[in-house]
Amino acid sequence: MPYPHTFITLTQKERKQVSFWLEQYAVTGQYKKRRRLQILYLSDQKIEFERIARRLNCSYNTVRWNIYLYRKEGLKPFLGQ
Repeated sequence: MPYPHTFITLTQKERKQVSFWLEQYAVTGQYKKRRRLQILYLSDQKIEFERIARRLNCSYNTVRWNIYLYRKEGLKPFLGQ
């Protein structure tokens, strides 16, 4: 059974940053980094972890880990380079 989860809520500034980097990663072909940001974006849209995992073709634990990392460190590990 999946772990209970709560959705994240991005600030308006964070949403703008996520949108910018989603586009940058698509242009530069950095699809793993892009998927990590998509996880945050979809959780902000109140989509359940299981649905996010299916939609992005990744594991439930990948979704959980990225949400955990965002809660712990914010957007810094997800942006740039």
